[in-house]
Amino acid sequence: MAVLVTRPGEQGLDLCRALSNSGVQSYHLPLIEIQHEQRLDGLCEQMKTVDIILAVSQHAVTAVDNYFEQQKEQWPAKVYFAIGQKTAHALSMASQQKVHCPNINDSEHLLALPQLNNISNQKALILRGNGGRELIYKTLTQRGASVQYHQVYRRQKLAFDADRLIPIWEKNNVSQLVVTSKEQLEHFTSKMTLDQRKWLYQRHLYVPSERIAKLAYQLGFTAITTTFGASNSALLAALQPSQTGQ
Repeated sequence: MAVLVTRPGEQGLDLCRALSNSGVQSYHLPLIEIQHEQRLDGLCEQMKTVDIILAVSQHAVTAVDNYFEQQKEQWPAKVYFAIGQKTAHALSMASQQKVHCPNINDSEHLLALPQLNNISNQKALILRGNGGRELIYKTLTQRGASVQYHQVYRRQKLAFDADRLIPIWEKNNVSQLVVTSKEQLEHFTSKMTLDQRKWLYQRHLYVPSERIAKLAYQLGFTAITTTFGASNSALLAALQPSQTGQ
């Protein structure tokens, strides 16, 4: 048996290496590419004018930190929030500030943090990529905050040749699939024929959140494990027990 990992970039490669070290064969098919915005004009000044700064991913933290390093700027002293423990750690290291983060890595649990309850008349800035959910923006606005976005990176969908790859995966008994976002899942399935999707839906799918799992059930997947975290350690911990009986 083998695992197909669609997580992009170094994170996907790191997961494949960890699986290999555990004796599990894996294949890496990144479905998106993360591109940092080269020009973040006005970001430093914008960050200084707000009360709350939220980072939606490690990519957002890395993009801003790289830009600040180039511009010889520093992260301002603000109230910081992050979705996910890995993002919180990266943000804390970059900003040298305390970062609030939920135990379960999703927007719903972030918004349940008590520090975000009484924010009327406060200014909030969300550091994110292109697109994405609007839940945080809408909820904070409803709570009386003035909310802004700053796009600091972009996700570019990558093409792949399903006609060539699926026979290879079949031959090597790919039985498990890791997908870490709705965008990836929708892109992956939309580029396949009906027969190819039938094969795909028979794989055991691992996703980081119930929101993605719900979409996967609607698409046709039947064996789905929710890892309740998008970190490689959470994904690896969920994948490893399934290897013991193989």
